[in-house]
Amino acid sequence: MAKRARWAFVGVEDMRMKTRLRRVFVSVCAIIISVAFLQREATACGHDGFFIGGGYQQMFMYTSEDQLVGNQQFASRHITFGPGFGAHLLFGYDFEGTRWGIQLASGYSNFKLNQTERVNYFDTAVEGILHLVSWENGIDINIIGGFGPSFLLEGPFNNNSGAVGLNMGIGPGFNWFFHRGEKVRSSVYLQVPVRAVIFFGDNLSKNHTTALQVPIRAGVSIGF
Repeated sequence: MAKRARWAFVGVEDMRMKTRLRRVFVSVCAIIISVAFLQREATACGHDGFFIGGGYQQMFMYTSEDQLVGNQQFASRHITFGPGFGAHLLFGYDFEGTRWGIQLASGYSNFKLNQTERVNYFDTAVEGILHLVSWENGIDINIIGGFGPSFLLEGPFNNNSGAVGLNMGIGPGFNWFFHRGEKVRSSVYLQVPVRAVIFFGDNLSKNHTTALQVPIRAGVSIGF
């Protein structure tokens, strides 16, 4: 009974935390959109054409589920993802004369799974870009969002942790264009999409595993 009560309490706390995260995320998006409509003199920016980018990626991932090992579920082994370091690449296009763009974002992260083994994680997403506002000093505030596949590779321990999944999410972006030439535009950027990831099958946990994921991307982009 005590064990059931403990797991019930943990489940309630997880639900409360997810609710708080959703509220914070919605509030941030509402503030960004409000600022966009208040800044009447600002115009859309972007690269006005093709662009490439890349840089560092800091991955954070959380799930409330328990690990499944050898098709046997151990309720005492809660799945944890240590903060993962890595890198990312962007390939995209900003439609000239509009606030819209599209990009293919590919990322790699290496993090510690369940505090015991280091695993490799790859993700790709097709993301739309909405440039909300920009200023003459080169600052551009935007929103990115989309979906794509995720791949968690098996680590050094053969514990059925490798899994394939689907990620989807939305989040804020920030660019500072330090160079605006007629043919080349260069910027430093920060992107923080907040994602839900579903790993399919009996791998990490029973049936499937749902996780909250926040990849923080920081890099340099060049448009041409």
